[in-house]
Amino acid sequence: MALRPHVWTKYSDNGSNCVEVMLASSEVLVRNSNHPKSGTVAFTLAEWRAHTEGHRLGAFDLPAGTL
Repeated sequence: MALRPHVWTKYSDNGSNCVEVMLASSEVLVRNSNHPKSGTVAFTLAEWRAHTEGHRLGAFDLPAGTL
């Protein structure tokens, strides 16, 4: 799924832990969907690309047996 400019998109693991992500003009914003007024974390487009590539490669997977 691609991010849409200037629209918050909610991502969930079907639990109560959700984040919202938005593509702004020159950065990607992330916030807690349960507490959206608590602030956002901003990533440059290069940082976001590196993060999503790491995700595709499994760099952030938890070790087997975790959870």
